[in-house]
Amino acid sequence: SCGSRGGRALFSHAILALAGMILPIKDAGMNFSRLVFVLVAGCCLMRPESLAAQDAAPFVFAKQYSADVVTTNKKGLSIESKMYVDSGKLRTDTNANGMSMSLIVRPDLKKIYSVMVAQKMVMEMPLNPEKYKKTMGPFGPEGKFEWVGAETVDGVACTKYKGTSGEGKVCFLWVDAAKQIPVKLTAEDGSYTVQWKNYKV
Repeated sequence: SCGSRGGRALFSHAILALAGMILPIKDAGMNFSRLVFVLVAGCCLMRPESLAAQDAAPFVFAKQYSADVVTTNKKGLSIESKMYVDSGKLRTDTNANGMSMSLIVRPDLKKIYSVMVAQKMVMEMPLNPEKYKKTMGPFGPEGKFEWVGAETVDGVACTKYKGTSGEGKVCFLWVDAAKQIPVKLTAEDGSYTVQWKNYKV
């Protein structure tokens, strides 16, 4: 058993997101949880090269790091995940709606492992690289970033970038100018905001 009906939905939809089957994001919790994992994965798996920065120093997501990631939708619902990245491999530990869940993404094996902690259950699913790339927005192969300028976020001097997906959807990324670590990502339409905390290379 996977627990409650709502828990099963959250679990299955999080898996589908990483399998590259993302659907339009809505206000429902299960759809919001999909957004969390897609954004987290996109930020650390699909774009290792530098972002163009004109006069600013180029920014690169580290190949190995950990961070606390808080994703908030326009209704104010937030989900916090602990994220670990190692050369494209990804693990996120999340507690959502009272359920503890870990997702492990192995692009090298083309597999996703989802661990339900309380139920002591593991589910394995195939990872379709081509479908997965299409969920990554500006972080994917058809996306692009451009330097915008300097801006202060929560008292931190940042370099601001504009990201555009292959479908024309726009987001903005703020990077700590001194430490060269991600601080915040937000959609142009305000549908979501992602914040990185305790980013450690």
